Amino acid sequence: MPAHLVPLGGGWGLWRWFCVRAAGFPVDLLEPLADPDLAALADAVNAGGDDDAYRARFRRAERNLARALHGVAADPGVREAVAWQNPGALDTGFDTLLRRDPETVPRTGRHRKTEALVTSYLHRYCAKNDTIGFFGPLRWARIDPEQTVPVRAVHDGTTGDRTLYLEGWALAALGRALAPPLRPWLVPRLLPLLDVDGDTLRVPLADPVPLDPVQAAVLRALRPDRTARQVVAAVCADPTAPTSDPARVRSALDRLHGDGRIEWTLETAPDDLRAAATMRTVVTAVDDPAVRAPALAALDRLTSAAATVAAARGDATAVRDALAGLGATFTELTGEAPVREAGQLYAGRTLVFEECRRPDSIRLGRAALDTLAAPLTLLLESARWYTAAGAALYRRALRALFDQLAAGRAGAPVPLAELWLAARGLLIDDPGPVVRPLTRALHHRWERLLAPGDERRVWRAAADLRTAAAAAFPAGPSGWPAAAQHSPDLMIAAPDLAAIAAGDVDWVLGELHPGYHTMRYASWVDCHPDPAELARAMAADLPGGVVRIGATGGQGGSATRFSPRLLAPEDQRLVFAPDTCGHDPGHDLVVGGCDVVDRDGRLLVRRRADGACHDLLEVFADLVAANLMPHFRLLSPAPHRPRVTIDRLVVSRESWTFPAAAVDFAGDLDEPRRFRRLRAWAGRHGLPRHVFVRCTGERKPVHVDLASLASVEVLCRAARRAQRTGGACAEVAVTEMLPDPGQLWFTDADGRRHSCELRVVAAPLPAGRPA
Repeated sequence: MPAHLVPLGGGWGLWRWFCVRAAGFPVDLLEPLADPDLAALADAVNAGGDDDAYRARFRRAERNLARALHGVAADPGVREAVAWQNPGALDTGFDTLLRRDPETVPRTGRHRKTEALVTSYLHRYCAKNDTIGFFGPLRWARIDPEQTVPVRAVHDGTTGDRTLYLEGWALAALGRALAPPLRPWLVPRLLPLLDVDGDTLRVPLADPVPLDPVQAAVLRALRPDRTARQVVAAVCADPTAPTSDPARVRSALDRLHGDGRIEWTLETAPDDLRAAATMRTVVTAVDDPAVRAPALAALDRLTSAAATVAAARGDATAVRDALAGLGATFTELTGEAPVREAGQLYAGRTLVFEECRRPDSIRLGRAALDTLAAPLTLLLESARWYTAAGAALYRRALRALFDQLAAGRAGAPVPLAELWLAARGLLIDDPGPVVRPLTRALHHRWERLLAPGDERRVWRAAADLRTAAAAAFPAGPSGWPAAAQHSPDLMIAAPDLAAIAAGDVDWVLGELHPGYHTMRYASWVDCHPDPAELARAMAADLPGGVVRIGATGGQGGSATRFSPRLLAPEDQRLVFAPDTCGHDPGHDLVVGGCDVVDRDGRLLVRRRADGACHDLLEVFADLVAANLMPHFRLLSPAPHRPRVTIDRLVVSRESWTFPAAAVDFAGDLDEPRRFRRLRAWAGRHGLPRHVFVRCTGERKPVHVDLASLASVEVLCRAARRAQRTGGACAEVAVTEMLPDPGQLWFTDADGRRHSCELRVVAAPLPAGRPA
């Protein structure tokens, strides 16, 4: 048995290490914002009760809410969390609220907007399992099969830690600003969609471009570890080169850079969490003090400003001021704004981010897995089928594009760069035409298996589903080698650890990420007590290596913390982005240096330099996985879907989908009447008090408490926004919160309850191993 796996059943195992993602603030902080008595009175009025008494009680509820939100706006921990995430919100929201007397402030539309802002932040910090800063800390946890209790709380004996990182895009901007005088000591590299062929340059979707002989010699002399000065020396020392004049070679380098043929800047790999130190090493090697000193001073200024932010921890005002100082320093050094990708998720919008590790965690025992094994195995087998079917659809779509590009080439290979550009729509911009048929097929199979009817609760036994599930999701290989791994997000619904020990527990599936390893993010791995152990586990699951998408982030792409780690020496990167550096063209797959060929009906990527071949789908696998992953759901959207449980695992939470126009109370300007109408709407559809809502135009759902005036304001604003942006097609999707606040067993040192999920990784056991 591989050391990193614990048998689950059905030929599957779970990684011993897993992550606990928990809200940084206790859910108890939300209760003062709610008024269950007012909600009950509104329900009574809807049934024919006294409206005057209700409105009088509503006015008292407004004051109670104002006091509660005033307390939230003044809470030092909440304020610091907001300061890290969006310092401007302290001024425009939190401090605005504090300047108003909660006993007398009129509830104008502008005031309710401010309340909604503060409420939104608190709900995110208390009810969402994010991993971001101290308000979404990370915990590493383990499965211990020898443990006799199902779940045990543990503590590593430390106080935890908070680590500050500069985002890669910020350092890339600084590198570009510092680069011009440093260029003789920097490494120039050919842009990845281009390739040199003798004295011509291969450019995708264009005729070959003739090169000046000196430029051709320069491009042939480029190496991943060769600085510009060394390139000049190598060309001048080459007896076959067209010149031995250093000035001509330097001029050729300048021209290539000016024409956009090479990247030539101070840069580090996008997944380098300590890029400033890496850049300092490069600059320190510069042997001209007049060039070296200003660059080192600029790096020192930026890192010193970042250190000031780290030193400000614990004080929201100090954090806000330090971040402002960091931003001013950054703009002075680079001429660029200190934020990017405004409003975008996962983009690394600000200059720095924190990763925080908490010392309290858990251990899972064998008993916890026993109730989970049979239903989770069914899900994993359907995930394996999903990746195989998705791969087949993508192979067909890529084949159609290849055939179009190959027409008229008389058997000549298709440059990978041209197929890459032609496939951008399917792989990046709009994967819907490929993914939608797959998700329909997945829903159809699961709906036939589960046969959900009009009831609100559906329970099925895994043993009863086994035969039909095997027919619906026949066993076979996964869609690509790395798709052997699947990552379920799991939650435990129980009031406390004692209930779990007594067996009074249900598991809840949050999401299942098919063909995707969700614990390999750079800053998460950096928090692990033994990153090398994780790397060995990855290599054991994927022997022989796989092709990974080369990380990007300096000019675009995701945040540094989401760059993948756990790469084995055998793994290769697909390099396509201008800001992907540090690759070895002799080992990795650079798009411009490869062709696509048809070998016995199979499309292969062939590296021109040595003829090494790789399956085309496997080369694009990371992108395919990213496209398939968000759409793995057992049931299709519908006006109502029941909660579906297999054994003790809730595989689909109860949900409702409404046209945004049907949420017609959202625009009612009479707030007491609007709240009554909301309560009537919730009652008609049987909505629970705590739900998650996602409206058209929103990337992520938000928590809504239907007994809270401020939370309802958040819902109504989102519904109105959806109607404005989505028109007649706009929808409001509602899902029950499960576990609900009474089932949050994970507590802090003060006994306060926290929402949490367990992010685990499953993989097939090696052939011949017992399940």
